[in-house]
Amino acid sequence: MTIRPLSTQDAHAYQTLRLQALQTNPDSYLSTYESEKDKPTDAFAWEIRYAASPQLGGYYGLFTDAEPQELIGYAQLDPSQLPKQQHTAALFNLYVHPDHRHQGHAKKLISHITDLAKQHGIEQIFINCNRKNQPAQKLYQSLGFTEYGVKSKAVKWQGEYDDEVQMVKEL
Repeated sequence: MTIRPLSTQDAHAYQTLRLQALQTNPDSYLSTYESEKDKPTDAFAWEIRYAASPQLGGYYGLFTDAEPQELIGYAQLDPSQLPKQQHTAALFNLYVHPDHRHQGHAKKLISHITDLAKQHGIEQIFINCNRKNQPAQKLYQSLGFTEYGVKSKAVKWQGEYDDEVQMVKEL
């Protein structure tokens, strides 16, 4: 597997995988398939470009090594640009294609991103997770994230509420 920052040239592959994520695991994201399915590929390219920040921030893709390389997972790192919080970053939008789960790929992707963050002076990485998403919580805990707060009823979808669990990893 290869991990690298996504570029606008990866927009179509990211769009395809993002839409799959919203269909496969709708409870795991704050966006919905219905709100993103009609966006043009250029909108996904803009999202990749907008998320990128010098040296560290942006979307990181997990690619197969076989040619042609296939995007099978991604996550977004957003380092704080605020002067008093430049030692922190947030991790968002983790997804690994179902055919490639339970093989350690998500751990590899998150570990790669946290190692890069540490090299760039990041001391804490924050992540939020829906309470009902127990597999994600277990994954994050296995990587050293600890719960520090809960936003009660922070998510409401199809008439049901879910709490948002706030987690942090000290680097």
